[in-house]
Amino acid sequence: MTVSNVGDAAKALEQYQTTDKKTGEKSNELGRDAFLKLMVAQLENQNPLKPTDNQAFVAQLAQFSTVEGIGQLNTTAEGLSNRFNSASALQASSLVGQNVIVDGNENGFLLQNGIVSGYADVPSTATNVELQIEDGEGQLLEKFSLDNHEAGAMSVRWDGLNLMVDGKVVEFDASKLRRQEYAKDKDGEFIKDSAGNKILLPYPPGEYRFKVTATMDNKTEQVGMQMSSRVDSVTMGAGGKVTLNLTGGQRATMDEIKQVLSS
Repeated sequence: MTVSNVGDAAKALEQYQTTDKKTGEKSNELGRDAFLKLMVAQLENQNPLKPTDNQAFVAQLAQFSTVEGIGQLNTTAEGLSNRFNSASALQASSLVGQNVIVDGNENGFLLQNGIVSGYADVPSTATNVELQIEDGEGQLLEKFSLDNHEAGAMSVRWDGLNLMVDGKVVEFDASKLRRQEYAKDKDGEFIKDSAGNKILLPYPPGEYRFKVTATMDNKTEQVGMQMSSRVDSVTMGAGGKVTLNLTGGQRATMDEIKQVLSS
C-alpha cells in the first residue's frame, strides 16, 4: 500500500476549503457540506484493517452538531439584536417634539408659548412647601407658597406666568410678582382684557430651574427637582445606541428619561 506525501494530502484538502463571497478569498473554515464531504472521504479512504472507531465517529458528529448549533444561535441573536435596535430607534423617534423629564437635569428650557416642567419625589408628608423659580444661572425670579404636599410624586408646570402643581392651577396675586411687564400695541399703548385690566406678559423663552423647599419631620429641607426638555431629534450611534438631542444642546439616553409629558 502506498502512502501519499504531505503535498498530495494538502491538495486533497484544498477542495474542501470555502470561499468568502465578499472577498473571493478561500477560508480554512468548513461549512456543513464541506464537513460532510470530508467525513465521507474519510470513511471511503480509511484503512480497512483499522477502521474508524465508532465512538470517535459519533464524537465528530456531535462536535459538528454543537458547532453548527452555536452558529445558528449567533445568527438568531444577531437578528434579534437588529430588531431590538430598530424598535429602540422607532420608539425614540416618537419622542421628537415631546417634553421629557431627564434624570439629573437641573435646568429646563422654556420655548415661545411653551411650558417648562419639573418633577420631584417628596419622601414624606411635607408642610410649608415653597417653590422658587430661578433663571439658568441660579438668580431668583419668583417665589410661590404651595401649602402642604403628601409623600409621593410632585409635578410642576409653568408657562412663564401661570403655574400648575399636580395638574391643578395655583391661584396667586399677579400684582405681587417680581416681574411686572405688560403687553403693549404698536403705538406703545397698554393692551387690556375685557375687564379693562392690563395684560401681564410671561417670562421670555430661556433656561429656568425650579427649587422646592419644605418642612419634613420638623426640618426644612430641599426637595430635588428634575426639569424637562424638549426632544428635537434622535441620533442612532454605533452598536444601535440611541441618543436624544434636547433643546439647549443637552443630550440624553433612553435610560435617563424619567417621564414623558403630555403636550
